[in-house]
Amino acid sequence: MDALIALYSKETSSRFIWAARVFFKHAMKCDLKIYSDIDAFNEAQGMKVNYSPDPIEGSFHISPHGLLWESELVEQDFPCTKWESLTVFCTRRIGDVPFDPLAASFYLASRYEEYLPYIADKHGRFPAQESFAYKNGFLNQPLINLWALKIGQLLFGTSFSLSEHYRFEPTMDIDNMFAFKGKGSLRIVGAYFRDIKNLDWSTWRFRTSVLFGFKRDPYDTFRKQRNWCKKYGIKMRYFMLLSKFGPNDRNVSPYSTDAAVKLRELADWAEVGIHPSYASDSEEEAVREERDRLETILRRPVAHSRQHYLKMKMPATFRTLVNLGIENDHSMGYAEEAGYRASIAVPYPFYDLEYESILPLTIHPFVYMDTTYAMYKELDAQEAEPLMLSWHEELKSVGGHYRVIWHNRTFGEHEPGSDGWVQLFKQLLDAAHH
Repeated sequence: MDALIALYSKETSSRFIWAARVFFKHAMKCDLKIYSDIDAFNEAQGMKVNYSPDPIEGSFHISPHGLLWESELVEQDFPCTKWESLTVFCTRRIGDVPFDPLAASFYLASRYEEYLPYIADKHGRFPAQESFAYKNGFLNQPLINLWALKIGQLLFGTSFSLSEHYRFEPTMDIDNMFAFKGKGSLRIVGAYFRDIKNLDWSTWRFRTSVLFGFKRDPYDTFRKQRNWCKKYGIKMRYFMLLSKFGPNDRNVSPYSTDAAVKLRELADWAEVGIHPSYASDSEEEAVREERDRLETILRRPVAHSRQHYLKMKMPATFRTLVNLGIENDHSMGYAEEAGYRASIAVPYPFYDLEYESILPLTIHPFVYMDTTYAMYKELDAQEAEPLMLSWHEELKSVGGHYRVIWHNRTFGEHEPGSDGWVQLFKQLLDAAHH
């Protein structure tokens, strides 16, 4: 049974309730009961935590910063300092810790800063370099989880541990299921003309061998992944792009029989979610059409989603998912930088800052993508190896979910350096498994 936190606050708000759940239930892995009546709190069972300006004898004291009692979205100015070697803000002069971990966790996990005006990148995304975490040097830390571990040890003793909650959860984005198959007749004919124009006879022969069934398509690497998952007892989750063809949506035809057959095969041993298309962050009908198409192929409901290009708008993208009955989103991270966009490494419920309400959607943060290192940092597998292998020890210490994103094409023999990336992925599986 998890430890019980009895939390007292004379005031309550939806921000306070959500922040308390994120910090104590999701990050610290404790049961939580909130009290606003002092007499009931005094009679309560469990470890007592007092969230009020005045101390209460026998209770761990957190002095409120005030952010959780606000109801407007305004620019915040939070000077950072250090406590127990960890970056902290929302600092307080009284209390058993020199900052308000609930207010600070609220600011980070709600993505408060992404509701305010910012200079977007070329894809309309919030850039990692603009984030509070990046500017203050803690993007590479699951800071909320580290706070939770440290405060948990203050509450329950140095033996308090979260490592048993650690999970390794590799995921795979299918931006392009096949290199040659399933593209539709016009795209296939166009590709042949391109091979001839470029005098690229090796690709011409390879394409022909695949289309006539003599060779496996180089992006069809799913058998390898199934074997790896079976060996390590790991469940893989896939996200399939099923949009119409466009400049940034270049997958197989959404009507491809080959793709439908392959998706049903995947669904037999893994979970398959939707990968909403490039423009879908602001077009609910596009997501609905793509979700319906995937559900028709799989013959089952789709509960998981990850945005293509990680394009998201706060909070419109997430309201769309809720409206469509999708219960889990896996987009919380950056493409160009590894680390923790929301400074947390466990699943948590989404908070809509405009509605000031908790939505029935679980956010699953990830740490990095293969393309973060291969494309944005322009590293080969050997150069990326020490960086990728450096994450799991800290994640294990805080009971984090080590969620990473790879692409099926990364393992394809058609891709440069694929052998190195295959070996690195197997190293990751081995290190995370042990």
